[in-house]
Amino acid sequence: MTPSRLAVAAFLLLPLAFGCRKQKAPVRVHTLEGESAVLPRVARAHPEGGAAVTKTSTRAIDVGGKRRGWVLVEPTELEADRRYPLVLVFHGDGGDAAGFHEAWPFERATGKDAFLAYLDGIHATWDLETTRNNPEVAFAEAVVASLEKERPIDRARLFATGYSSGGFLANVIACHRPGMLRAIASNAGGAPYNQLLRWGNGYPKCPGQKPVAMLALHGERDMGVSLDSGRFSAEYWAYVNGCATDEMETTGYGECRVYRGCPAGNAVGFCSIPPLGHWVWSEAAEASWTFFQRQ
Repeated sequence: MTPSRLAVAAFLLLPLAFGCRKQKAPVRVHTLEGESAVLPRVARAHPEGGAAVTKTSTRAIDVGGKRRGWVLVEPTELEADRRYPLVLVFHGDGGDAAGFHEAWPFERATGKDAFLAYLDGIHATWDLETTRNNPEVAFAEAVVASLEKERPIDRARLFATGYSSGGFLANVIACHRPGMLRAIASNAGGAPYNQLLRWGNGYPKCPGQKPVAMLALHGERDMGVSLDSGRFSAEYWAYVNGCATDEMETTGYGECRVYRGCPAGNAVGFCSIPPLGHWVWSEAAEASWTFFQRQ
């Protein structure tokens, strides 16, 4: 088992540990009569796979003495005087950037309206343990800095999403680099853990940590990373962001709920997918991109 897999397995015990301290109050769910302002269902008319409006290239960059690979997906034509969002995408253990892009082309949701950067983990995994000068955080920062020198990237609209250990990594980057990411979406992943500090309720905390909009998506039949891990990651960010952790409301997706009372731009949601195992929901890209845009 790789280090990150050991970390994920260990983290699954955290919700139980916190739950033993205090009985958690039930969450009240309010049914909206109109459209959700945070996560509506948006119809998209992009071509299949985005083939007509995007192009893909393989890149590499030196970070911390190592050559790191990544895949860039970009619009084939750029509008003058327009700056574009950038979405960082992280594969799960055993995968790579090219394979994950083939399996989950996020441009089916973004079309020509964003740049995507699929990053490669060393030995097909990610370092989720290092709490100071984490090499994966440095890798993500280096890719962003390099890309914005040659492409019209809007740093105010930088997002991250990932699957399994890659979902954990999106959480780790949001924790380690306050203000870097506008929002994250985690698929079959979980919250940051084993950090240097603690919040008042005992949750892990990073130095200078700030609220980040977050959408957790998780299969109810996930036997790789428990559903509780995904649910806890939403609870975690709802607490960090200052949401009403005991109240949620419905969205345009029957599988998804969002917390009430979150500060503007720092929404938190959780999607529990009934038939899904340890994989990415078929509507994850569309729901995540809509969530990102609404932040």
